[in-house]
Amino acid sequence: MLFRSRTNLHVLDAFGTDFFSFNCRKTLADGRVNPLADPAVRRALAMAVDKQALVDNITHLGEKVATTLVPPGSIPGYTGPAGLPFDAERARRAFAEAGWTVQDGVARDAKGEPFPTVEIMYASNSPRYRDMSAALCDMWSRTLGVPCTTRARDPRGFRDALKRGDFMVARGGWYGDYGDPTTWLDLARTGDGNNDRGYSDAGYDALLDRAAAELDPAKRMTLLADAERVIAERDVPMLPICHYVTVYMYEPSRLAGISRHPRLEQYPGRLRREIGRAHV
Repeated sequence: MLFRSRTNLHVLDAFGTDFFSFNCRKTLADGRVNPLADPAVRRALAMAVDKQALVDNITHLGEKVATTLVPPGSIPGYTGPAGLPFDAERARRAFAEAGWTVQDGVARDAKGEPFPTVEIMYASNSPRYRDMSAALCDMWSRTLGVPCTTRARDPRGFRDALKRGDFMVARGGWYGDYGDPTTWLDLARTGDGNNDRGYSDAGYDALLDRAAAELDPAKRMTLLADAERVIAERDVPMLPICHYVTVYMYEPSRLAGISRHPRLEQYPGRLRREIGRAHV
């Protein structure tokens, strides 16, 4: 039997980013001191994650690994920061800056006290995030000696806990609503309704305010890139994993006019049937 490769499945980059949220508040919902309130700890956890392994072994859709929130190349005139790479040695150095070292496979502070167990929360209806959460736990344990566990909540309970700040790490994700970096960067603005992480930084807010008042488009984009650098490289309230993709099924020899614009907005009036071409 002769098998041919399929030509009707197409994986297109989407205007979305898969990430995990760090609770940035000083204390957790139960009153305990929050070890993730320290940006150095969050940087260490971020650099200890092999995102390519997550894409290769869990998502299986070939998404592009993400180091920033704004998908690169998706907004004309905007060039975002590099973000943090996967680098186990840098992760351990950042962890040491925060006062934690790995001793006999366990992260401990200067007094020998172990790092508190980190809980990753996800919605119970998602095998993708169940498996991704388990993989994060393994990476953090192996690289930084951080004890970690996962917790599944029903979708409504997950959303409610997220809004209450009743979590340590939680799965997240966002699709941009419009073609500007602020559709992403406002997620980290102090007091924003979608800032579930409780992150707040006056300097970051000031950069967004300056960008809002800037009339020169190029200068405005530079200010927004500076703002994204704060949250992607210094404070890391979110851990970007990969940029979403959308899978379309159509035969290119029979249908034309499909948009590959980052926001994948399709207009039926622009689609056209290809007539007279050989079916592949």
